[in-house]
Formats: sequence, structure tokens, C-alpha cells
Amino acid sequence: MTKTYNDIDMVTHLLAERDRDLELAARIGQSLLQRNHVLQERNESLEEQLAQVHQLHHELTKKDELLRMVASASEESETDSSCSTPLRHPAPAGAALALSQLEALQSKLQELEEENLSLRSEACHLKKETSTYEEKEQQLVNDCVKELRESNSQMVSLTDELSQKNEDLMRHQEEIAQLLSQIVELQQRVKELALEKEELRIHLQASKEAQRQLTAELKELSDRNAECVGMLHESQEEIKELRSKSTPSAGLRRHPSYGLYPMDSLAAEIEGSMRRQLSVEEEIAFEDQRSTHKRVFQTVRSVNQSVMRAAAAVPPIPGSARSGVVMTPVPYQAHTPNTEERAGDVDTTKENSRLGQPGSPGGNDLTSALNRLSLRRQNFLCERQFFQAERERKLQELAAAESEGGGSGCSSPMGSTVSSFTNLSEFSISSSCFKTFLPEKLQIVKPMEGESRVVCQLYFQHHYSSLQCHMIL
Repeated sequence: MTKTYNDIDMVTHLLAERDRDLELAARIGQSLLQRNHVLQERNESLEEQLAQVHQLHHELTKKDELLRMVASASEESETDSSCSTPLRHPAPAGAALALSQLEALQSKLQELEEENLSLRSEACHLKKETSTYEEKEQQLVNDCVKELRESNSQMVSLTDELSQKNEDLMRHQEEIAQLLSQIVELQQRVKELALEKEELRIHLQASKEAQRQLTAELKELSDRNAECVGMLHESQEEIKELRSKSTPSAGLRRHPSYGLYPMDSLAAEIEGSMRRQLSVEEEIAFEDQRSTHKRVFQTVRSVNQSVMRAAAAVPPIPGSARSGVVMTPVPYQAHTPNTEERAGDVDTTKENSRLGQPGSPGGNDLTSALNRLSLRRQNFLCERQFFQAERERKLQELAAAESEGGGSGCSSPMGSTVSSFTNLSEFSISSSCFKTFLPEKLQIVKPMEGESRVVCQLYFQHHYSSLQCHMIL
């Protein structure tokens, strides 16, 4: 029973068997007690019978003594009578009666002695049986006590095991409760992950749809770019035709940048006198050229307006990264002190206008918007550096050309062409300044051949790359 049982049912079965054994031992002890009580009663009855036998034996001894006394007295009387009266005969009736009584008493005495012997033998036998029964009873009692002690020790051990099993059971129940709570938490986590997966799937579909839309927009913008390039080629052809008409005086045209010569210098007076000699035909040709450029930029502006209307009509898709690229007819401005301020104002205006709309900066959209803004800023800085480098290179070429042809007193056609290309990017800003200091005829700038095409190609390449970067984001 010192073995540890892991099964609670086995322990309960052993406890039930132990209870049955205890009940059987109690019944055996009760039957033994009843039998002992019966033996005690029988022993008491035998002791009473033994006392009666002793009493009868005592009476028998008394009667024997009495008979002996009577016999001795009768013998003495007989001897006395025989001596005194030898001739006289004893009375036959009294002697016969005494002899009969004596014989009866002797027979009765023998019977009593035999009965006494039998009673003694029976009493000895009963004593032996009583001693044996008492020994057996004592042995049974000792066995019962021993079994009870063993049962008590087993009960104590089983109680300890049962308490330990109960503690183990409580611990297992706590572990089961913890595992159930973990299962519930894991199920809830699985549900949350399923919902998150569904949301991510929806966002992925929306991103794919946005990518398809952006691809379609890119294709549409590419088509419009091709149309604009075609229109640009047409305008260049018209410009070539107009320039072919004004070739005799093309070599004499030179438009330096603002601030190249002081206004009170001899070179400025020479340039002013030369510009006053320009023909009216060149002014008409330049006006036609300006009208052609104006039509081109109006076409670009109308395309931008249609794109903006289409973008405003289509609601933004969650997760999409619209670049917000809009073509503008204003050429790239050179580096001025307020260029960065204007760029910051434009970015701030765009951010403020997009607040409160789906996909606006907020949460994860804020990071993507900041990335787009930083990328746009980098593109802007790269473009500005490129144009600054081009401007410096053209200025160096212009300075070299002027140093070579400074002795002749007139500028070369190459210098006039480079000066025209340099000042084209700043035409929209410095036109008011030229109107103030230059003569009326010199306010018309003749562009270099292919200049508009190069500027437009750079412009479309820049916005095409920015649109591709936004599609990647």
C-alpha cells in the first residue's frame, strides 16, 4: 500500500475495500464478543454447578462421617452387647434396617463420587476449552487491533496521498484554467489577425486598383505628352519658317542678361543704338512666335485643368499614392532668394488642403505623405542644381565668347544665342526690369532654335520620373 497511485478511481476503490474489511473485522469482533459472552454465561453456570458439586461433596463427606460414626457406634454397641449378654440374640429388625440404610448410603455415595469425578473431568475440560477460547479470543482481538492499526496507518497514508492528489488536482485545474484563458486569448488574437489580414487584403486590392489607375493615368499623360511634343514640333517648324524669313538680321540680335553691362557704359549705348535699328518685320515675326508659344502653353494649361477636374471627380482610394503632378506653362525659375519660400508655401498649402480627406496625412498616411514630399523636394533641388549648372556653363561660354570677340565691337551670333537661352528661363521674372531699362525694341527676346523643345523635354522627363517614383511608393 506504500505504492503511489495516479488514478483517483483506484484510490477510491481501495478505500471502499478497506471500509469493507473494517466492517468485516467489526462483525467478526462482534460475533467473537457474543461468543465470549455465551462462554462466560456457560462458565458461570458451570461454576454454579461446581459450587453445587462442592456442596454435595461436602454434604456427602458429612454423611460419610456420620455413617462412620454410626458404624463405629453400632460396632461398639455390638461388642458391648456380646460381652455382656453373650447368650442374648440381637434384634433382627433394627439391624436389618440399619444395614439397608447403610448400603443405600454407600451406593448413593459411590454414585455421588462417580458423578463428582465426571463433573470434575467436565469442569477441567470446560476450563481447558474456556482457556483455549480465551486465547483464541485474545488472539482475534490482537489480530483485530493489529489490523485496525494497519488500517489506520493505511488510512493516514491514503489521506495524505488523497490530500496530495487534491493539491495536484487543484494545481492542474489552475493550469487548465490558465490554458483555457490562453486559448481564448489566442482565439481572439486569431480573429484579430484574420480581421487584419482581411483589411490588408482590402488595402492590397485598393493599392492594386490605384496602381492600375495610376498606370492608366501615366499612359494618358504619356499620350498627352506625345501630343504636346507633336504640337511643340509643329510650333518649332513654324518658328523655323519665321526665322528663315528673318535670317539676315539674326546675327545682329543679342540679348544679354540683366545687369551684364552698366546702363551708363559705352557697350550699353552701342547695344541700345543697335536695338533701335531693328526692323519692324522682326518684331512681327517675334509676335507670331510669342502667339505660337502662347497657344502651346494654353494647350498645356487646358490639359492640366482637365486632369485636375478628373482627379477632383474621382475620390481618392485608400492606400493609393497620387503624385499630384500638374504641368504648368511657367518655365523653371532660376535660383532666387524666395524660391525655397515659394516651394515651402506650396507644400504647406497642399498639406493644408488635403487634411480631412481620405488618404490624407494621419497614421500611416502621414509617413507616406512625408516620403512623397521629401522625394518631391529632392527632385526640385536636383532640377534647380541642374539648371544652375547649365546657367553657369552658358554664362562661362558667353564670357569666353565676349572675350574672344571683344575687339570687334559687335557680338557674335553664338553669344546672342547663349544669352537668349540663358535669359529664357528668367523671362517671366525679369520682363518688368527689361521694360524699365531697355529700349522698346529690345524687350522682344528671340529664342534659340530647339530651346523650347529642350526645356519641355526636361520638364516632362522630370515630372515623368516623379510620377514613376510616386507609383513605386
